[in-house]
Amino acid sequence: MRAVLLAATLLVSACTAPEVKQVEGVGLRATFLLANPGGLTALDADCRPLGLIVKLPDQSAPAYPSLHPDGKSLVFGLTQLPDAKTGFGSDIFQVGLDGKDLRALVSHEAENVFYASPRFDPTGTVLYFHRRAALIEGGQYRGNEDTIERLDLKTGKRDRLLRDAADPVLSPDGRTLVYVRLRDGQIDGLGTANADGTEARPFFRTKDTFWYIQAPRVSPDGRSVVFSAAGHQARASGGRLAHLGVPSDLFLAPVDGTAVRSIGQTGDDVVPAWSPDGARIAYVGTGALFIVTVATQQTEKCAEGEDLFFGDLVWLR
Repeated sequence: MRAVLLAATLLVSACTAPEVKQVEGVGLRATFLLANPGGLTALDADCRPLGLIVKLPDQSAPAYPSLHPDGKSLVFGLTQLPDAKTGFGSDIFQVGLDGKDLRALVSHEAENVFYASPRFDPTGTVLYFHRRAALIEGGQYRGNEDTIERLDLKTGKRDRLLRDAADPVLSPDGRTLVYVRLRDGQIDGLGTANADGTEARPFFRTKDTFWYIQAPRVSPDGRSVVFSAAGHQARASGGRLAHLGVPSDLFLAPVDGTAVRSIGQTGDDVVPAWSPDGARIAYVGTGALFIVTVATQQTEKCAEGEDLFFGDLVWLR
């Protein structure tokens, strides 16, 4: 969702991002992959940049990368300069970790239509994503239409699953969606639904609320959800305010939404990435790449630099 809201900022930042050279096949050696205005950068196990996995169009910005189930390619949202026919917007692309076969899977069809947060189902043949379209009436901006949609990559069949919803993530078994709920264009917590969009309901079964929330991510074992949020409020007996947190924290909840706990303050809104074994969570923000050990809640700084104030990670291996 953030990739959509900050599209213009990303384009400006892309012009001044630190230069990193493309290195052929570097994604096959990477531990992390970082998407930010500098491109799609491969990082080693010590969080050091190895090079760009692919050359993207000039003045474009990738966001919210996601790995294909076969581990050989990834999808991501890409904001570019305005198209002569369809204007300003963002698309969904796929590329191999070897840097080959860069291609668009979903392209914006009109001005101010943005596609983001792509996620494969376990078969790798169905793609879920967020679509945001500006609503214009009589030449005036009236708000946004936010939907979660599903595309069958084999047949081309496309379905609209949920309205007032953004930033979907699918459980590892492919049965459950977790997403950001919206009300009147504003964030209204997390939601969950079946993979076909049915039985949509609030995620939390507690009295916890948040001023801002983004980037839910389901753990590899399907048991937990981590997300970035600010302004946490939990009502104790008698309506007493139990906690208020600004700036942002990483929060962890069981997938049934029956409890919520902070596992560390991040200082800014971030996009968390689970390690493949589910033991750690990485994120980029405030000029560094951090890794949190879930069991101990200990946070370590893996790297820092001017290109680590903003970005979305995939933990590859």
